[in-house]
Amino acid sequence: MRSKFWIVALMAILVGCSSGQPSKPVTHMTAASAGDYRAVYWLDSQQGQVIGLAEQVWQGDYGRYRSEYVWRDGSLRAIKREGTQLAGAALAPFSIYVRFDASGEPVFQRYQQDETLLPLSSATLTRLYQEANQVQQQAKTQLSRDVSVWQAQRQGDRWVDCRGDTQRWTFSDTIDPSVVSQISQPGTFVVAGGDSGILRDNIDFLVYVDNNKACLQRPRLLDE
Repeated sequence: MRSKFWIVALMAILVGCSSGQPSKPVTHMTAASAGDYRAVYWLDSQQGQVIGLAEQVWQGDYGRYRSEYVWRDGSLRAIKREGTQLAGAALAPFSIYVRFDASGEPVFQRYQQDETLLPLSSATLTRLYQEANQVQQQAKTQLSRDVSVWQAQRQGDRWVDCRGDTQRWTFSDTIDPSVVSQISQPGTFVVAGGDSGILRDNIDFLVYVDNNKACLQRPRLLDE
């Protein structure tokens, strides 16, 4: 009888320990579009709090980049970004890495354009910090509006996603019919955003179009 009591007590302790473990991070994918600006976001949250965000951004003639951000206890702690940006009349490769302390003060910075290391001004560091939090808010807003993101390639008369499943799309009237006709050519790869439907998904905006299939992966630039 005494041994049974200890078995039951041990099981209760083990259940209590497992239930006390923090939940695993959850990643939600969304996107935004405004003028030449196109972005796909991967928002990481744990127990209702944002802990990370990654993005792929296209800015038309101004370049493209991918970034990763880390928050800890609600405070931005790191930014890492790499891509191309307009420098003079041409696009140049660049990378940025900044770490912040708990109060938002930068404690490490590294900015490189082409092969040149350059300093970041205090105004630029402040802007980067503020923009990171704005990006987080923008991604959260898109999620609250139930914006969905799909990636698919045109194969024959079908859209086939990265898992090989057929996607049923209806394009919004806000997308020019000539653009719809252009992207419907076989082999075209598209990242698009819109609303999920029961029978068909409604595409409201295009994020990325390419002639080669290249499914987007969440950028992982930081080891925090």
